[in-house]
Amino acid sequence: MSENETTYHIENAPSGRAKCKKCKEGIAKGELRICTNAFKEGQDFKFTSYQHPKCFIVPPRALKGVSPEEFVEDILEDQTDENILDDPDKKAEIVAAVAYKPSKKKASLGGGGDGEGNAVSKRLAAIKKVMETLPDDDDDESEEEVKRPSKKAKKSKGENLETYAKAMKKYQKLKADDLKSILRWNLGYGTSGNKDILLLRCIDGHVNGRLARCPTCFKGKLNLNDSDAGATIICKGYFNEEIQNRIPCQYSCPVADTPRLQPWYSSEPTEEETEAMKAITEKHEALADGGGGESSDDIPPVLAKEAAKLESSWDTSDRKNAAQTIVDLCTTHEVTVDLPQDEKKARKAVGKILLSNMDATCAEMLALVVKEFGWASVKEDAKARQKSALAGSCTVAENGGIVQALQELGDLYFKDGNSNAGLTVRVCFDIHEGFYVSI
Repeated sequence: MSENETTYHIENAPSGRAKCKKCKEGIAKGELRICTNAFKEGQDFKFTSYQHPKCFIVPPRALKGVSPEEFVEDILEDQTDENILDDPDKKAEIVAAVAYKPSKKKASLGGGGDGEGNAVSKRLAAIKKVMETLPDDDDDESEEEVKRPSKKAKKSKGENLETYAKAMKKYQKLKADDLKSILRWNLGYGTSGNKDILLLRCIDGHVNGRLARCPTCFKGKLNLNDSDAGATIICKGYFNEEIQNRIPCQYSCPVADTPRLQPWYSSEPTEEETEAMKAITEKHEALADGGGGESSDDIPPVLAKEAAKLESSWDTSDRKNAAQTIVDLCTTHEVTVDLPQDEKKARKAVGKILLSNMDATCAEMLALVVKEFGWASVKEDAKARQKSALAGSCTVAENGGIVQALQELGDLYFKDGNSNAGLTVRVCFDIHEGFYVSI
């Protein structure tokens, strides 16, 4: 057997911490579970997942043509406490469990018998029931109304079944590929899942508006929580290209309190509209780094005027003096740049940028420093909004500041390359009934 070949074994769960990959339910200590150890090409570590025997499906591609009986007999390794596969009766039970498939009725909505699919199924059924009571002449909204909803519509975020029912009339007959196109047009939406999950996402967006970026990590995409059929909105984090690591996020918020963007596009937006949506996203993501300006156009007039005055005496060959000039320019006016508080460290940081841009004018250098460090007031405002959003995720709102401090600590660990420490800190956010309540 190849060293990097995917392997499968059955065992008794040594603890109750793991969850089944399929149904998302916890696997109790001592309960039987099938473990899949997969290796990703080019990497020297394995990915391990766990499933209940009844939830496990023999991979149709990797093990094409292998029956449940052949899988249990020839491939599945027995690591149980009692070597149950040596017992013909117990082996037959495992074969039957692996061969088990939920009925189409259970699996039809959301893809999970008693989990996410059932919640989505119930939610859509409730919306459909209201939709059937709507008058036949209750036509769909015009495209203009969809793109520019009224103030009343903007305030209707949350559970308003009649509003959701009107949206369902518009989308229920569309094919899955059409629903995916609508989600792509509105940027930031996942297109995985079956038609019912896609339909629910479109209905939610139509009623409440496009989901914005996460208000706590700033870069993560918000998602409808399929396990409660979109009653809450969650963020799972984002991939940081700079450190080549995924930064987890545990933000969770009731749908009515989630930040939204308008308009929602049910027809393909123009190039200008798409660019406008991208600009909003980029501006929000920039908050994670201080919301720095993209060009000198973002420089306040008072600073731009001061920089213009200094052009006549600007000399990059005297790097120390030029760096001090920029530091003074950035810290002595009403609008300040978020440079290090220690003047020597600030001058050194500016000097590094100057070294790579010796031909830059004073105004250009100012713009580069602003882009790198951001405005102090923007960062303070972003932190205040982040703290407010985190407080909303806590059972005890006063814990928002503590969670914010821990999140900043975790981010520093990740940026320093210490992902283990970063993940350890982030584990605190998962203990909603513990940490959020008791601190």
